[in-house]
Amino acid sequence: MSSDWAEEAERQAKAITRDLIEVGRVKGFRVTYQKREARFALRAGTLTTYFSAHAYEKPKGMDWLQLRIDILSQVRRGTRQDEQPESPPVH
Repeated sequence: MSSDWAEEAERQAKAITRDLIEVGRVKGFRVTYQKREARFALRAGTLTTYFSAHAYEKPKGMDWLQLRIDILSQVRRGTRQDEQPESPPVH
């Protein structure tokens, strides 16, 4: 993935973290983009859930909205350490 894409992924991760704060989650929830592994990491205290960037790559580009929905849904359900979420639905 290009460096422009990685920069956008980092921006999106920061924006998702802000979303979590705005919906009333306590400090400690954070989303980061891990360039080397091409995945997003949702950290909740000491627990981490990973979302593969490749799972959200669509023919028309990255499905940022679905990534946000999946992360926010995971926070709502609660996270378990090293949990791998299901692949996003195919549209």
